[in-house]
Amino acid sequence: MNRDRALELKVGIFVAIGLAMICGFVVRFGRLGEGIKAYYNLTIRFKDASGLLKGSDVLFSGAKIGRVGGGPRLVSEGEGVLVQLRIYDYVKIPKGSKFTVGSSGLLGDRFVNVIMPPAPAKEFLPKDAVIDGARESGLDDLTREGSQLIEDLRGTVQNINGTFTRLNTEALSPEAMQNLRTSIDHLNETTSALAQSSKKLDGVVEKADATMASAKKDADDLHGTIGEAHKTFSAATQLVREATNGNGLLASLIRDSDMARDLRALVANLRAHGVLFYRDSAPKVVPSPSPAKRRNSP
Repeated sequence: MNRDRALELKVGIFVAIGLAMICGFVVRFGRLGEGIKAYYNLTIRFKDASGLLKGSDVLFSGAKIGRVGGGPRLVSEGEGVLVQLRIYDYVKIPKGSKFTVGSSGLLGDRFVNVIMPPAPAKEFLPKDAVIDGARESGLDDLTREGSQLIEDLRGTVQNINGTFTRLNTEALSPEAMQNLRTSIDHLNETTSALAQSSKKLDGVVEKADATMASAKKDADDLHGTIGEAHKTFSAATQLVREATNGNGLLASLIRDSDMARDLRALVANLRAHGVLFYRDSAPKVVPSPSPAKRRNSP
């Protein structure tokens, strides 16, 4: 019996230790442990706090720093709701921190996320402070934006349908198509006439080029003729100058009357007798004295 009592005592002690450990875990990690912690309250004003419930977590960089003290309640003045947060007493939140409503995934539970400012903290939020918060986009926001986008897309499609309807009834009507076909035919005729005129113009241009080439050749020939005539006139002028002032045969014939008379007699004898039977049969002409000799004679 003593052995049985000792065994029962050992088992009782072991069970008591186990129950004490379980109670400690419940107090440490459960809601009961949170109830005995010290908190201070903050009130956040959100425009929309849908899905945020009492007891939701308040997180900072993934670490829990408090919980939501109660569900959202309407603001007495203005728009939005007020949410009370219970922050652990040992956590100090800097002024300028941003409070947002987030969710763990598209369909996860809502929570309050605290984003602290990047600058070093100098002042902290006092107890019972009222701060304006924001709300991150979730599945509801995506659904709402998608619905709005679908509405806009539906209106755009209706406008496109109206545009095509007007195009079919106005721009593509049988009368408009007939006018367009007539305009294209006229354009083809104008293009053909322009091509023919271009061909004629090419012929005229070729003839004009040939005429200009011929005129240029005639001008070059005339220029050469004028040059030759200028040379001939220059030679004649030189000959007359030499005949008048020079010492050649022509100058002697012009200035010496006896030589000129003898030359006329030679020509007359050659005409009368020829070269083989030449004889001097021309009548002798006595030269008359010059006026200077007449004045000097007694």
